[in-house]
Amino acid sequence: MKILQDIRAIAWPSQICALLPFYSGNEEESFRFGVLGRWYGRLVALIILITSLFFGEDVLFASSEYRLVASKQGDTEEINRTIETLLCICSYTMMVLSSVMNASRHFRTLRDVAKIDEYLVVSGFREKYNCRNLGILVTSAAFGVLAVAFYYIHFRSGIGSKNQVILLLVYSLQLLYSTVFAIYLRSILKSLAQRIGFLNQRLDEFCLQEIGNVGNWRELSNLIEVLCKFRYITENINSEVGVALLFYFGFSFYTVTNQSYLAFATLTASSLSLKKDVDDTMGLSCAWVLAEVITMAMICSACDCLASETNSTAQILSRVYGKSKQFQNLIDKFLTKSIKQDLEFTAYGFFSIDNSTLFKIFSAVTTYLVILIQFKQLEDSKVDEINQA
Repeated sequence: MKILQDIRAIAWPSQICALLPFYSGNEEESFRFGVLGRWYGRLVALIILITSLFFGEDVLFASSEYRLVASKQGDTEEINRTIETLLCICSYTMMVLSSVMNASRHFRTLRDVAKIDEYLVVSGFREKYNCRNLGILVTSAAFGVLAVAFYYIHFRSGIGSKNQVILLLVYSLQLLYSTVFAIYLRSILKSLAQRIGFLNQRLDEFCLQEIGNVGNWRELSNLIEVLCKFRYITENINSEVGVALLFYFGFSFYTVTNQSYLAFATLTASSLSLKKDVDDTMGLSCAWVLAEVITMAMICSACDCLASETNSTAQILSRVYGKSKQFQNLIDKFLTKSIKQDLEFTAYGFFSIDNSTLFKIFSAVTTYLVILIQFKQLEDSKVDEINQA
């Protein structure tokens, strides 16, 4: 099964993290989603859920014990860090829960792709997507954040030993799941984009042929049928990972906003005590922002590539449409659906995910930074008034 070979490198880590169901068999006849695979995913989800409730309660009701720079932070920074940590917990928890709940659907999706691969391999499809370099990049960024966080939390903060373990474990789980999720999602989406691109190329070559004989019409009919199946598969994948994408992008957006604010507030601080904390916050802020931007860009570009490749089929078919009237009814059925509803990846329907998403996020981050800075200035002015009084 070619699709299993294409995702082999990231399949094992994804299965260990319960983001991908354990399956058995390498051939279509023996490809199974076993009982042990189901219960393993449920066990991991249960453990993650219980620990997340424990961690969330501790972070929410003892937020003052998780201050990286203790009393030198104001109320605004404390609230932002608490919300960020809670979103961090929600993010990786929902990744696991949604993946386990959609395990059967995802297994059927892989099986559907494997069936189509038989036709593609016979037709000459041999491409394989390699995510090694990007995987190394996003993994290195995640390890960088964890190393910087460990240094600041363990050596530079006044956080207690128990809270240090909880905070580092939360960061580790978030970085682990977001990294594996991003690499797997990119691998499967780019693999599908290669398959659809191969079919689109065959379809485009069809425009140059004389399509009056029965054999050519039969080939065109098969191409359109397979492309319709891929469109259905793509929509299924979007619905399967929509919840995970929503919570991940929600956490990433807030993290980029909060860490950018903390970096800006540190650089522009007028108090001598705050200037002393430049090294205590700047490194962690920059590491978080860089890692999240890399991961979001990796996901956005993969979603945009697959959606663009899928939507380009309608443009190619419109050129075939004008060559003959004998087969226009079949093309009409595909074009009607494609023109009325372009395929797009969404975060559970809340917003689209494509190459423009990062620009929209940065625009929103800029807006919220202005609001947060104004709140900070208001807080500082009140403190000055109290001191003068």
